[in-house]
Amino acid sequence: MPFSAIDAFIKADYHSAVFQEAAVSAKKVIIIGAGLAGLSAGCYSRMNGYDTRIYEHHSKPGGVAASWRRGDYLVDGGIHFITGYKNGTDLYNIYRQLGVADPANFVTMKSYGSFIDIEQGRQLDIPVNISELALEMKMLSPADAPLIDGLVAAVHAFSGKDLATYGQLNPPELTSGMDRLTAIWKMRGLVKYMSGRYAKSMAEYTSLMQSRWLADCLNNLFTPQVPVWFVVMLLALAGDGQISYLARGCKDFVRRIEKRYKDLSGELTCSATVEKILVQNDCAIGVRLADGTEDYADYVISAGDIYNTVFHLLDGKYIGKKLQNKFDTSELSLPYFVASFGVKRTFENENVFNTIFLKKPLRVGNREVRQLFLRIFNYSSHFAPEGKSVIQVEFETEWVYWNNLKQTDLSKYTAEKERLAAEILDNLDMLYSGVSQAVEIRDIATPCTFSRYTLNHQGAPEGWGLNALNFKAESRRTLEGLSNLYLAGHWVSGGVPGVILSGRQAVQLICAKEKKTFFTRTT
Repeated sequence: MPFSAIDAFIKADYHSAVFQEAAVSAKKVIIIGAGLAGLSAGCYSRMNGYDTRIYEHHSKPGGVAASWRRGDYLVDGGIHFITGYKNGTDLYNIYRQLGVADPANFVTMKSYGSFIDIEQGRQLDIPVNISELALEMKMLSPADAPLIDGLVAAVHAFSGKDLATYGQLNPPELTSGMDRLTAIWKMRGLVKYMSGRYAKSMAEYTSLMQSRWLADCLNNLFTPQVPVWFVVMLLALAGDGQISYLARGCKDFVRRIEKRYKDLSGELTCSATVEKILVQNDCAIGVRLADGTEDYADYVISAGDIYNTVFHLLDGKYIGKKLQNKFDTSELSLPYFVASFGVKRTFENENVFNTIFLKKPLRVGNREVRQLFLRIFNYSSHFAPEGKSVIQVEFETEWVYWNNLKQTDLSKYTAEKERLAAEILDNLDMLYSGVSQAVEIRDIATPCTFSRYTLNHQGAPEGWGLNALNFKAESRRTLEGLSNLYLAGHWVSGGVPGVILSGRQAVQLICAKEKKTFFTRTT
């Protein structure tokens, strides 16, 4: 049934005999983790008449989608941007169902960002208009026109399509061969742009470019390892005006979904770490918390870290050969070092996203950091008082280095954080003279910080590494040999849309098992 038909049906009489019958005989779902996936799973569980309780390790919901106050400043360490937020897309309907579709929540992206080379004194801006971008790139490197034209043709093909939920509205377990053929037919004009050279990594595609500066810029539109078609899709979404920043940060976004969940009479318990998933006869029957409390349910949805779920909560008993092989052979997404600064100055005319190529690389353990990602929160007044701003710098780093440093010598760990923050400010001074003297607050997070608050294995923000191989792989929402447990979260499907949809899909699987129609409801 299409979204519009479902919404109309439920809006007309949500408390119909069907829903009342479901409520009378309600079964219980326990959800582990109150990040976006867990809150989504909670909302859809309640929409379908299940009693629910979410247990969250941290003192507040959000998971990786986190922001926090430092004095008068709001530091946002989570969602960089949102896609598919305008009316007319499947994802917009999902946002409506979760209570976050208010246009006031979003600020449309006007520029994809800038690339700044400090040593060479050059800069490339990335406009969201693909024709303008193509002209700039060809002026920079006429010799690379054929490769530029290939990218532009792909972006034009993707433009105007509803891409944010492509292939993810239903879990793979409920997607038939005919469903896949239908989806391919609907997107038949894009097939050639998702295969061949477009299925290669961005680094492979740009390896043939004459201009290494242009290649470096294109590689960092996302990461060099992602397939070309993924970057093309983002450029198309930006050109269609379907990418936005969160006007009040991810904390407000999370709180609205939490409110939606509680308005649906869902229960949430924070500062409650799940220690074990209880199993009887190879069937999940509940959870045991760190304080010894046991809670029982008909179904369990683990919306947290899959490594923790499999190896700790289930003692490694249900991993199965395929998942074990994935852990043995697949790289994890690299964690981040993030330094945020509240500064007594503004950056009105600067792009929100900026990639800075350093004159002298930073040394972090055995790794050289040659570029920094700078995020300027100048698109909303919610992050800093008038006349002030929050700026944030992040770069990929290694878990082992930071974990070992913290475990062996806490004073050295602290000193290393401060050293890097100081060197980052030195580099920012080259772009914005005197900015280091305007700093009023600083907030520094390492992979250990993210792991402590989210329990993410090795601080991996996206679970599996974002590379062309993992983009092809299909992640199942169940574990081999274990019934009534479903998986959700960034290990199952990455990015904000994928994570939110994974919670929805877990409930779809529960409804399918019980041979019930899956319902949704808008606010």
